[in-house]
Amino acid sequence: MCAICEFKIDFSIGHPLALSVAVATRKAIEAGLVDEVEADEGALAAARKRMSAVDALNRLQARIESGHAADDLLALPDFYVLLIENDTWGFFHATTDGFDPDIVPDMPNITATDDAKRSSVIVTSETALRAWLSGSFDISHALEASLFLVDAPDASASSLKRMLVVADTSATVV
Repeated sequence: MCAICEFKIDFSIGHPLALSVAVATRKAIEAGLVDEVEADEGALAAARKRMSAVDALNRLQARIESGHAADDLLALPDFYVLLIENDTWGFFHATTDGFDPDIVPDMPNITATDDAKRSSVIVTSETALRAWLSGSFDISHALEASLFLVDAPDASASSLKRMLVVADTSATVV
């Protein structure tokens, strides 16, 4: 499901960096930097987890949009965000009014060796995303500790990291 546009897209794919993010998240939990997510059981557990992930991605969208002028957003590459806990993908395509909620994305291409065909992806956990959004740590720490990993061609990766830094430094807690 694309969390931003709420269009049902089940890519049924993970990401090769998901394990690295999971290990980094576990270390952050053990260090007390982020809160451990409580296990949710029951018939509606999957739906509640998906709704929580969608909410986290919507908060990320708001944080990015609030820190960037329209021209800055338009300069960003299209990108995906993967929240690893339940494989929730969000797709971000900028317009003059912010990110387009009506876009229907293609399946991300994470295996292409040709940069022109490879998708740009930010891989993180919902746990780490929420901790960053609440101000528990800055984005520099998140990137250094592998709580957020950017998998993209070099130019896009630099642009997306810059986007996160701007969102980190210019926004109030969302």
